[in-house]
Amino acid sequence: MGQGSTLAKWLHMARRRADVNITVRLRAAIAIVKTLADFHKAKVVYNNLSPDNIVLDTFDGSYIATFIDLSKAIILSNDTSNGGQVEKNAVEMDLQALGRILNALFDGERFDSNSSADESDDTSTEGEEHSYRRKRNKRQAQVEGFPTCLNALISTLLLRKEGEETSEKYGNVKDVLSDLQVIATNPQIFLKALKVDDFTLHNRLNAPVDAFYGRQSEVSLLYHAFDSVNKHEGQPMVLSISGSPGTGKTFLVNQIRKPLQEASGYLIRGKFDRRARPDSIIFLALDDFFARLIDERRKNVQDLIQRIRHAVGPGCRVLMNSIPNLHRFMEGHLDDNSDGAVGSSASEHRWKYLLCKLVAAVSSKNEPLAIFFDDLQWADETSLEVIRMIITEPDIKYCLFLCTHRIEDEIPQHRMKRMFQTIQQQGVSVMSIKIGAIAKDTVNTMLSETLCLPPSLCSPLSSTIHNRTGGIILFVMNFLRSLNEDGLLWFNLSTRRWEYDIVGIQQKEVSADVVQHMSQRMTRLPRSMQFGLKLCSCLGASFDVNALRKGGPANEFDVEEFLPFSIESGFFREDGQRRYSWAHDQVQQAAYALIPVGKRESFHLLLGSRMFMRTPAEELTNIIFTVVVNMNHGIGQLKTLAQFHEVARLNLKAGKKAMTLSSFDSAAKYLLVGVSLIKEESWNSEYELSLELHDTVCEALFVIGDWEKLLPNIQEPLQKARCFADKLNTYHTLVRYLKATGDLRGAIENCKHVVSELGDDFPDQIDEALFREETRRVEQLLQDKSEAELISLPKMTDERKIASMQFLNHALSSAFAAEPMLDPILTCRMVSLSVECGVCEISATAFAGYGSWLVSAYKSDFEGGYRMGHVAIELKNRLRYEEGIPRIHAIVYGFINIWRTPFQASLPKHLEAYDAGNFSGDVEFTLSNLYMHGVNSLYGCGDNLRDVDSTTRVYIQRCKQSGQSFLGKFICVIHEVALKLMGSSEKSYASFYDTTEERMFIDGREQSKISLCRFILFKRKYVAFFLGQMHAAADFFELGLSFPIGGNGRLVDIIVGVFIDGLIAFYYARKRRSDENRWTEIGNGVLSLLEVWAKEGSDWNFSNKLFLLQAECFFLRGDERAALQKYNASIKSAQDHRFIHEEGLAHERLASFHDHYGRRSEALTCFNAAKRCYEHWGAQAVVQRVERTIAKLQR
Repeated sequence: MGQGSTLAKWLHMARRRADVNITVRLRAAIAIVKTLADFHKAKVVYNNLSPDNIVLDTFDGSYIATFIDLSKAIILSNDTSNGGQVEKNAVEMDLQALGRILNALFDGERFDSNSSADESDDTSTEGEEHSYRRKRNKRQAQVEGFPTCLNALISTLLLRKEGEETSEKYGNVKDVLSDLQVIATNPQIFLKALKVDDFTLHNRLNAPVDAFYGRQSEVSLLYHAFDSVNKHEGQPMVLSISGSPGTGKTFLVNQIRKPLQEASGYLIRGKFDRRARPDSIIFLALDDFFARLIDERRKNVQDLIQRIRHAVGPGCRVLMNSIPNLHRFMEGHLDDNSDGAVGSSASEHRWKYLLCKLVAAVSSKNEPLAIFFDDLQWADETSLEVIRMIITEPDIKYCLFLCTHRIEDEIPQHRMKRMFQTIQQQGVSVMSIKIGAIAKDTVNTMLSETLCLPPSLCSPLSSTIHNRTGGIILFVMNFLRSLNEDGLLWFNLSTRRWEYDIVGIQQKEVSADVVQHMSQRMTRLPRSMQFGLKLCSCLGASFDVNALRKGGPANEFDVEEFLPFSIESGFFREDGQRRYSWAHDQVQQAAYALIPVGKRESFHLLLGSRMFMRTPAEELTNIIFTVVVNMNHGIGQLKTLAQFHEVARLNLKAGKKAMTLSSFDSAAKYLLVGVSLIKEESWNSEYELSLELHDTVCEALFVIGDWEKLLPNIQEPLQKARCFADKLNTYHTLVRYLKATGDLRGAIENCKHVVSELGDDFPDQIDEALFREETRRVEQLLQDKSEAELISLPKMTDERKIASMQFLNHALSSAFAAEPMLDPILTCRMVSLSVECGVCEISATAFAGYGSWLVSAYKSDFEGGYRMGHVAIELKNRLRYEEGIPRIHAIVYGFINIWRTPFQASLPKHLEAYDAGNFSGDVEFTLSNLYMHGVNSLYGCGDNLRDVDSTTRVYIQRCKQSGQSFLGKFICVIHEVALKLMGSSEKSYASFYDTTEERMFIDGREQSKISLCRFILFKRKYVAFFLGQMHAAADFFELGLSFPIGGNGRLVDIIVGVFIDGLIAFYYARKRRSDENRWTEIGNGVLSLLEVWAKEGSDWNFSNKLFLLQAECFFLRGDERAALQKYNASIKSAQDHRFIHEEGLAHERLASFHDHYGRRSEALTCFNAAKRCYEHWGAQAVVQRVERTIAKLQR
């Protein structure tokens, strides 16, 4: 086509060109309308539009339209005396002419442009129920397939009466131009050909369920958060999205799919529901995630499989019950080994730990992760705690956490606020977005795209709908559907477009509440459809077709008709594999409101009973929760004791299954209902059921920490059990409850009662004579037994003795803090029982405890303690006592082996215990191993301080994550030492616990936390010593005497503390002050201790320390030759044993020795050697101090 052609010629040539398609014609139309709009903007009516007067030219791929022959043009005046009617009429003429031009441009033979505007043609057929038709005084013949939107635009321009006032009318050319530009910008929406399908034939609006419009700024924030997570070393972030119900929070989050897909990432999503078990949602989310991975057959999943295998390992088998699709996903990639059974409380911690490990394995730099928790307001405390643990898990990187929750007056917000505050305190960024109603323009865009009408023609409808619904997107979509059902919005088969009755819509009564509006909409449905909705509302947020069939009345309810109808009506969405979910929880709420309040109990009971009776016993476990939830809602309708017992038995079954799934909160709820159905006479007629219900509910209540409900349920079986053996489970729970609540003496008293009832002695009075008797008896029992004989002792088979060992162990863990003198006696009793009656799992702990006592200050029998530690480890291995690893390793490698084996050898054992403890669930000793690892790493091994800094940060986070603030503050002290020696100004206490060291010390002293006070004082002494602040170090030494170590076990910090005390003592003894004799005596006392430790203990750990103290002693005496020999011996020993910090210390003390005798050159050499060691250690503050000393010597 040539340039500068008239439209008439252009059309003639276009009919012979196949490449002049609708898109090309649309570009030409936009050019023509733009020129006309420019005329009107200049207050000129062209008044002569025809194909011969329009010249089309091309420029840079676009069309430019020029109007020729301006002889009929009208210049509009500013005179408004006649109301501007002349100007309006003039504009009308151009608009009508524009319609004819566009009609011709888009292949005019398709349109009958000469048809009279007064003719009418209605070929509509009668619709089905709720379908209505309207006659319109418009006629347009159209070839099948022409775009509906363009058809509506052109027909509106063509079929307009002069002066006619109608809502569907273009008032100016600018709106026409705007609509054409929107059509050109969104061809996939507005240029699609009309297809007359079942929906249009039956006048049903096929409105999108998951429509998303507007929210550009919120989407930008969402994308920014995801981008931030993928940068900044993968630090996780939380995006909290809040708003009223139905505002589109979920739809906003769904926009994360695009960047996730581009980044090859994963999405895990879970939705909480007011009627569902909240503690199951996280498991269900993960199960759905792995199901999707299996179904999608995604490429390159081998990397993910290996990450999970490495991080979770056999823990996958632990999670199989709760996440069955994880097993399917990992099938063939897991080692065939047992996970080991643990108690329920341990199990709870284990699955929380494993969930964190699993999520950490899923996310990676190359495959980032988004986790979405929807409707967080319905989450319970346990779920919020698990979410907090996952979010703050230090191993989780490249993960964006998305949470949505409602803002409503009746929904408390404090739990979520507290969770978000805690997350922020633990160093994870939380960003909040609050969303409200969508704007009127957004509603207009949504309606325009839904109805495929030009935006300007939808404006009256969108304005009315926005005003009636407040712009709440859920309300907008449901109101739109109700307009269609009420005949106020219909598809006209004659005009082949959607039309509406704006007056009728404006007059329509509308409920202010979206739930009420939807309920009213549902009441107009056929009775069978209403019944189906009521039935489904009782099945939960999602359900499968089998549950629907089992719950519905036989031969009265057509499931296959009901489900497609409900999906088309926007009530449900199909999730695949015949599973369905509600389009929105407020839709479910509206359906539930259809059931009269007075009939809800009977409706639930009937539904649960039908499902129970129609389900074979072997399949009942698959739907037990749905059955029990509905029956429990109908408990008020039960009449007989037999009915009570039947429902109680079902609740027991549901509770036990929930416990196997680690859903302890839900289990407690089911079991409490079951217990409430047990009557006084039930203990006679249904004794086993009554006892098992109470035992199980006590276990569940203990796990979730509901003490208020636990106590009365404990008393019941203690009073009504038929024999003492039937009371043991209850006593087991009672003792654990007393320990958990801090009543340690009460726990000891109950243990004493149980052990006595089982036929074993429990000491009443603790004195020195009893102590000597017990220890002598054990020594005699062990005297002739080798390690091999002890390890191969027969297994304990007497159930009463096993029970005694369990309760002695309970008492032992309480006695350590409440009655320290009882501790070694109980340990001796447990060792005696093991030797005389055989060993059980707890025997390994007993031998470890006995070994710890042997190496304590009472005995200092390092060889004997080491033997018992070895016996404990081997017994643990023989009995496969995996649950005992944290405690046994803490005792053996934290208290015993440090006296006989290199400090470095214990470090991996503590980390091994940490992993095993998280797997078994022993929280306290699991984290104790991290504390011991930190102590040994810093003080004992002298690991690089930068490594100590990074690892202790993680350890503190672990403690905070598990709620173990006491241990966390201990590790903060270790971290603070590293920071001080590195020269950092950061305050660990402030960073992690918003406190100060002085505050911690004062609180510890007031609360008699001797160990914490002693640990802080040693930290201060150690830092002051290495920073050369000897007066401060001496002051802290003096203050520390008020917090004696006593005879309990000694960790590495105690050993190193004694060594530092000796160095301080000899330093001040050399000052030749009045207190020289006292300091000399202290130094010699420490020296004597080190001589014993090095001789009878570990030469590796103690020789360098002994040599340095001996050197300082000889220095004090003036024996230069002996001192020099010992300094060099200390340096070599520290170097050989990889104690870089103490090698530097020995170089520095030797430098001071040379400087004292005026050997400046030798002193400088030694100071520089010390500096290099301290640099390797990472102690920059110490390096700077040594550099200042070197500078002074070089002057």
